[in-house]
Amino acid sequence: MRRLIAMNGLVLILGISSGCGLGPRNFRKIQHPAPLVRARALSLGDQRSSSQVVPALVARLNDADPVVRLAAHEELKKRTGQDFGYVPWAEEPERQAAVARWKDWLGGRPPAGTPSPQKPGKTLPATATQYRQTIRG
Repeated sequence: MRRLIAMNGLVLILGISSGCGLGPRNFRKIQHPAPLVRARALSLGDQRSSSQVVPALVARLNDADPVVRLAAHEELKKRTGQDFGYVPWAEEPERQAAVARWKDWLGGRPPAGTPSPQKPGKTLPATATQYRQTIRG
């Protein structure tokens, strides 16, 4: 009987506790030392403006962990519709060329090189300045 009460108490305590400490709760965790936390936090920028989130995502394209780079790239594509030929698991020189195109775009300059193919009928902004103007409406 004591064992049953102890087990029920343990289940109750675990049920009301906050759970695993590795689960990020906000976008600021993109600086966390654990790669899994950084990768999961990248999708938590929905409540922030694109002018804050997009530069932070571009910075994460240089992360040491490929999973974090992949998560940053997917969020950038979802948020901006741009790709610039970035491949998260590519060799360093290829990734750096794509990151430079992202930085050009953020700086309001047309990216050097050819941008990735876009969906027919959908015109995307050529620079971050045009992107910010379209989201402001």
